[in-house]
Amino acid sequence: MTTGSVAVARPAVWRDSALIAGRQLRVLRLNPGRMIYPLVQPVVLLVLFVSVLGNLAVRHAAGAESYREFLIPGIFVQNAVLTSPTSGLGVLRDAASGVADRFRSLPMSRGAVLAGRLGADAIIFAAQAILLLAVATVLGFQLRSGVPGMAGVVAVTVGVGVGFATASCWLALLIGDPEAAERVLFFPAIALAFLSSAFAPVSELASWMRPIAGVSPVTAAADLVRAMAAGGPAAGPLLQLGCWIAGLTIVPGALATRRWQAGR
Repeated sequence: MTTGSVAVARPAVWRDSALIAGRQLRVLRLNPGRMIYPLVQPVVLLVLFVSVLGNLAVRHAAGAESYREFLIPGIFVQNAVLTSPTSGLGVLRDAASGVADRFRSLPMSRGAVLAGRLGADAIIFAAQAILLLAVATVLGFQLRSGVPGMAGVVAVTVGVGVGFATASCWLALLIGDPEAAERVLFFPAIALAFLSSAFAPVSELASWMRPIAGVSPVTAAADLVRAMAAGGPAAGPLLQLGCWIAGLTIVPGALATRRWQAGR
């Protein structure tokens, strides 16, 4: 009886999460203005950064023939990190509305609401990465590893985005106030984007920044995208990024689910 219950419960988690994800995507379809920030803003930043900084020289950047080749992978990761706080803010808005009470009253899995929300956000991160790849190609970015490299870049971007989005959901629910959460969530995202190798090699940063940038998840992700784009070795940054994504997802995800279900 117990085995049968577990077998039934597991599909229910995925089914409930898929329903919530579908609801979230329908909301975006009915409110296309909400897609301006996650899709238009990254393209604008990519074009501006490449136009302003693309012709600079870069030293000690393995696999990068120019600064443009070094910079664009960092922008991919930076945009995923800067988009992730919107997930936490969306969950907080739902928690403050009647939608939250309705979901809590339904016979669904405890984690389905957050998992569904993150599933919908994963689709947005994937669309963002594909759009950025297309624009970057027009700007001269070369992906030497072909289709596998494209799939890898999209997967890394989605993994980073979902990891930071999970942590932002927990922090937003912990803060509780939408206005305060908006200020708090974007600050560490911006700091992490710059305390990394997204825009310069770690060895070229200020001495006090190097220890932080060396272990940053943004650095690991940017280095992994560069390795995939150049077709070079990727085991080191892949392992480091995998540990970071697990750390950003597992514990914050469990804490966010508990806080959501508790209604506070």
